[in-house]
Amino acid sequence: MTKIKHIFSDLDGTLLDDQGKISKKTQEVIENSNLPFSLVSARAPQAMESLINQLNLKSSQVAFNGGLIFAKNEVIKANPMVHASAQELIKTIKKDYPEINLSLYSLSDWYVEKIDKDIKQEMQFTPQVPKLVDLETLITERPRLEIFKILLITPNESKLEEIKKHLEKLNFPDIIIQKTWETYLEITHLEAQKAKAVQFIAQREQLEQSELAAFGDNENDLSMLKAVGLPIVMANASDDLKKIGKVITKSNTEDGVAYGIQKYITDSLF
Repeated sequence: MTKIKHIFSDLDGTLLDDQGKISKKTQEVIENSNLPFSLVSARAPQAMESLINQLNLKSSQVAFNGGLIFAKNEVIKANPMVHASAQELIKTIKKDYPEINLSLYSLSDWYVEKIDKDIKQEMQFTPQVPKLVDLETLITERPRLEIFKILLITPNESKLEEIKKHLEKLNFPDIIIQKTWETYLEITHLEAQKAKAVQFIAQREQLEQSELAAFGDNENDLSMLKAVGLPIVMANASDDLKKIGKVITKSNTEDGVAYGIQKYITDSLF
């Protein structure tokens, strides 16, 4: 088997347990692997910072589903949305789905139109404090504002699917719409895909696909898992995603990433 030289991992539902924490065991296994380890997340970089520090990661990291590739104090590659597309999407969403919980993310700020229970829940996972604004006004008055992600939250999963299909029919050529959690729909630039970020980092480090491993559990991890030689899927993932995995590890509440590294990458399980 080809030796793995870089590990990529989703965060929520994968590396993190259901309380959004990394166990001491998982942290130790990652550190002892002595392999570059990249977090690949839909989160903003500010919501990843404490985890990066906790794991003492030095390699490239990926935020906004691939919209931003960065390392400490360095933006390596940025893929913000086309401003006109973001502007039109915000206008359409507010008109057709005025009840939806809507957020915008720039590189440094998180903008919302209301702070309700969904936003308060999201605030538990980031040091960012959302800025209360009218999103249409914001994006109209600041044409140079770089938007990296539009986030829609609704507790109704069927409604989420309806919105996704409706927005896809608008045929914006420069965006991708992904379901990143049961109640989350995220819109980014077309280039902001986990697979593209993985491929960029691999090319930068002169690594072959066979030398890459990735852990994932959700729909937006699909492209990343297909982009590596060793796709490892969590036990808590859907059956459809498990079909993509070369191997299935334990769940995110059972140190599945640590188990997967030891059993399938470093061969140090005992």
